[in-house]
Amino acid sequence: MLFLLIPLATILYFGFQQLEKNLLLEYQRTASKLEQIVDGSLTKRRLISNTLPVDAFDYYRQVYNPYTKHSEQTISPLARLEYEQPRDQWLLGYFQLCNKGHFNSPIWLDSLHDKTLSRINADSADLLTSEQELSPELLIRKNTAMNIHQLLLQSKSVQQMIAKLSQQEFSEKDAFFSVFFDVPDYFIFYRVVLVAEQYWLQGYIVQRKAYLSQLVKDVLEQVHFDSSVLVELKDEKHPSLAEYYFYETVANDQVQVSQQAKPDPRFQKQSIYTYKHLPPFNDYSLTLSTNSLPMTPAMMYSIIFIVILIVAILSACYGFYRLGIKQLVLGEQRLNFVSSVSHELKTPLTSIRMYSQMLKEGTIISKEHQKKYFDFIYAESERLTRLINNILQLSTLSHQQKKVQPEYIPLTLLVDMIRSKTSSIIDKHCFQQNIMVDIVKPEFMLVLVEQDAFAQVVINITDNAIKFFDLEKINDLARQKVDFIFRPHPKNKQLIQLEIRDYGVGITLEQESKIFELFYRGGNELTRTTQGTGIGLALVNELISAQQGEIEVERKTPGLAMLLSFQCKFMDSIAKK
Repeated sequence: MLFLLIPLATILYFGFQQLEKNLLLEYQRTASKLEQIVDGSLTKRRLISNTLPVDAFDYYRQVYNPYTKHSEQTISPLARLEYEQPRDQWLLGYFQLCNKGHFNSPIWLDSLHDKTLSRINADSADLLTSEQELSPELLIRKNTAMNIHQLLLQSKSVQQMIAKLSQQEFSEKDAFFSVFFDVPDYFIFYRVVLVAEQYWLQGYIVQRKAYLSQLVKDVLEQVHFDSSVLVELKDEKHPSLAEYYFYETVANDQVQVSQQAKPDPRFQKQSIYTYKHLPPFNDYSLTLSTNSLPMTPAMMYSIIFIVILIVAILSACYGFYRLGIKQLVLGEQRLNFVSSVSHELKTPLTSIRMYSQMLKEGTIISKEHQKKYFDFIYAESERLTRLINNILQLSTLSHQQKKVQPEYIPLTLLVDMIRSKTSSIIDKHCFQQNIMVDIVKPEFMLVLVEQDAFAQVVINITDNAIKFFDLEKINDLARQKVDFIFRPHPKNKQLIQLEIRDYGVGITLEQESKIFELFYRGGNELTRTTQGTGIGLALVNELISAQQGEIEVERKTPGLAMLLSFQCKFMDSIAKK
């Protein structure tokens, strides 16, 4: 059994490992989808930025009116302070620079010259100043423009690009937005455009943390994981600036994404997926991890199936093992049966042959001895008859219920049958026969039995009781008896009970559970001294069932009682009364 459990346990282990791999692959496919969405969103934002008109980066722009057929001066949509979408709060503002480094932003217009652009010279000492007191809105605009200008001055990449503008060595791809990363906590998106045969650097600045956080949160809400997931967004050049996001499913299967200052170590145990973004964000990587992979319904069903399969295999093996043991026991019992039958046939035949030969040759002259030998031959022939009848019954043991046809027989007839069928066995062994009927008006009682089957049952039980009594060599004449007692059934009024009681040594609890098994005798054929074949009580059990009766064993002190129950009724004349 151990050699079977080891491969089954191995199958269960590797089967569970394969299920975990399949679940990890499913998570990785979801993470790959997340990668595509993130890169797609980043690219989409840049493509949308590429649609911004060149003149939108001035505070005023000229727009053609098809109704008036004239150009009209309007305020640029990039000049607004409050943005339409809350998620655009990461946007600091727009800017443009010429090849001389002159800065202006659509968010700022000099209040003293509202019809002209406010050109802000980075080298001027009185940058963005005004003698007139500014309104709160203009103050906000001024501070924002100054903040944008200061961030541009901090970027070495922007300064290098300004110097490059005068060289006028740009291709068409430079007209599409790219990004500078050299200013901490900010992304500077830029493009190079040609205005009036002069190159300008146009772009916008976003807050790095807010820009990426909103992007990751929006994307995570579009995917589904069965368990909580930790997402790490890391700049490979600045690992200390990594951002952490926690994905979890709350009530009603709603997704909640929160940002964490520090990662939870518990959710870094199982790595799911790691990838780098497409250029120009190829220095950024996204890592997904979790505590442990959840037990999905598919995994649960698979494990249940594997467990059921293993249980079925073990049950089948155990069943085959039990069947093999049973067949071995049955084979041994059959060998014992053959040995017993050989002995049971040979012994009486030898005696009959010997005594009959002595009588035939006239060796025995005394009439008394002749009668004794005739009685012995008759008794042995009866024993042979019983043995042969049992063997014949054994050949059709499984068909007993088809052959036995019980009918209602008077109780008094059964009493006479017991007395006549068992008297020869009892008298031969000097036993006492006690027949008692504890029934009211027994002469009117009818019992459902088949006469031959009933007779064989009584004979087999009586023979078995006397045989084992003699084996133990009990020297107590008071116990040398067999009782036959008819009484009403203690629980069912429709039944009558016959108790056949002996006063021998009885049986053990283990023997009680096996006493009606075919070929069961107990002990070994090589050391056994009792007669018998081990089929007598098995036949008794089958014959009782064939007569629609029941049989029970009750251990006594001393001895053993066989309790036989049969269906009964009173004669019609009594029933009517």
